[in-house]
Amino acid sequence: MTEYPYYKKHDLLLPTDVAPRFSGELKQKMRQVTDGLFLKIDFSKTVDIFRNTLDLFAAGEFWGKLMRAACIFYECTGDGALKDVICASMEDMLSVQPLDGEISCTPRASQPNGTHGSDLWERKYVLLGMQAYYRVFGGERVLSAMCRLADYTCAQVGSGLGQVPISETGWAFCGIESSSILEPIVKLYGMTGEAEYLRLAKHIVEETGACRRENIFLAIENGKSPYEIGGNGDPADSIAKAYEMMSCFEGLCEYYRATGEEKWRNIALTFFDRLLAEEITLLGSGGADKPYNLGPGTGEQWNRTKYEQTNPDIDLAQETCVTITWMKLCLQMLRLTGDVRCADEIERSYENALLGAQRPDGAYFDYFPKFDGTRGGKVNFTYNIGDMPLSCCTANGPAGLAALRDAAVMETADGDGTAILLFLDGIYTTRHLTLGCSPLPDETAEKRVMLTILRSDNTEHTLKIRIPGWSAGSAVTVNGTALDTEQLRPENGYLLLCRRWQSGDEIAVAFSRVLRVHPAPHGSNRAGDRFFCMTFGASVMARDKRFDSGFASARTLPQTETVPCTVLRLPGVRCAVQCTLDGASVTLVNYADAGATWDDTSTYRSWIPMK
Repeated sequence: MTEYPYYKKHDLLLPTDVAPRFSGELKQKMRQVTDGLFLKIDFSKTVDIFRNTLDLFAAGEFWGKLMRAACIFYECTGDGALKDVICASMEDMLSVQPLDGEISCTPRASQPNGTHGSDLWERKYVLLGMQAYYRVFGGERVLSAMCRLADYTCAQVGSGLGQVPISETGWAFCGIESSSILEPIVKLYGMTGEAEYLRLAKHIVEETGACRRENIFLAIENGKSPYEIGGNGDPADSIAKAYEMMSCFEGLCEYYRATGEEKWRNIALTFFDRLLAEEITLLGSGGADKPYNLGPGTGEQWNRTKYEQTNPDIDLAQETCVTITWMKLCLQMLRLTGDVRCADEIERSYENALLGAQRPDGAYFDYFPKFDGTRGGKVNFTYNIGDMPLSCCTANGPAGLAALRDAAVMETADGDGTAILLFLDGIYTTRHLTLGCSPLPDETAEKRVMLTILRSDNTEHTLKIRIPGWSAGSAVTVNGTALDTEQLRPENGYLLLCRRWQSGDEIAVAFSRVLRVHPAPHGSNRAGDRFFCMTFGASVMARDKRFDSGFASARTLPQTETVPCTVLRLPGVRCAVQCTLDGASVTLVNYADAGATWDDTSTYRSWIPMK
């Protein structure tokens, strides 16, 4: 793991030093992406964009996005062919960097902004890709390359003589997109202690506030909603770009660690809370093309999407890049606070928006996953990389899967606890023990998980088992003996089990799932009011044409918060239930598996129209 000796604040929950070995569904999803994308695309073509200074809008993001996730995939899978591709591409990228540190697709005369305004955005992803590589493989040459690129950038950007303020760069969002370079710059400071990196970070956070129109961090502190940030009174000129704005707040979390100033942690937490309250949909994503913000980045701006998610005027919403960055922001907040809500949100996004966006061949992620319809619609931004079309969301989608490497099981900062957060099939190693996590098949209304201690150092150790926010009740047995509520000691959303664990100990956990009814939120358009959705555990449930011939028919809104249901086994579906609505049997399948044919043979509906 990369060390950050110059950070003043450290996390309450820490990623494990040893990467998990996933199995089951997540292993399959990683395999699909490895075969369909990482081993298929020609990485040298992504380096050519820099090698040949192609000066194409934002095309320089692809190398770093792919590298960032591919390195973590290799760490979790040990795939030798993937390692060969990664290492060869890193050598290729190092070969294009001159001694002065430049890595840019933009002609020097146009730096640090460029013809299209994406120069610093692209450098951000180069740094993030290199940092992922360094985390997994190390290498002084890679660290040197990052530092030289950062030095080159620091000489160009800032408030000094001959420098360009970062808020004067970017393509449409008044510097927010460029300012998201904050995250890798602060990480590099944490690794090296180089004062110039912290100076650039201070320029972004405190001098410019990441935006020409207003300081986005102080706007949140002063009570603004995310969709209001940067507005000038004209919705067509709005700049509340969801993905880029969240990236800046990821950087703010790193800035808090570097400076130790609680103010920045508090602002980041306020931003998280506000997104959760106003923007994040039932699928675990956000952003839309209407009704408040109509500016550039169509379908990708904050629009009070939590309330507008059934607004029929919306055409594009829930960009996959938003899903990924929301998951990564939640991971930041989980590390800083240990708040189980953050894990709830990572789970929700993974189970719904992310898995629903991944095409079965792994070569493509849906740009705008829909609640209703068919998979695979409009793409805002794509280039052909060799013979493969690559969009920003396809390049970014794997990072959502990669984030689970750190989020599934973590260690407490005091070293005396293991936090089990996401119940993903696999083997996890911490300082004190190795455990296996095996979710049992979805055959009952309970989500059942078996945890097995595979190795223990025989010290007293606490397992902190997250109680999901959707759980209606929990039960635990240790080596076949049921524990009562007093023994479980629930605390802040965790079940606490403390003992000297022995190899072979088994902990069986069961969480009660109910089929929950969610009436449509009443946003700005009354035509969006008469719908309801249903969830089962973390999964949004949908009616799929393959299993329900009346999938589009209206039903009466149930008058209870939950509806009795029976769990079904259906082919090609991880979770299915049957319930009764209006006296008729209705079959629902988990959102990620609804629409799985990616054509109209599996048209689906998540929001059920009301009679």
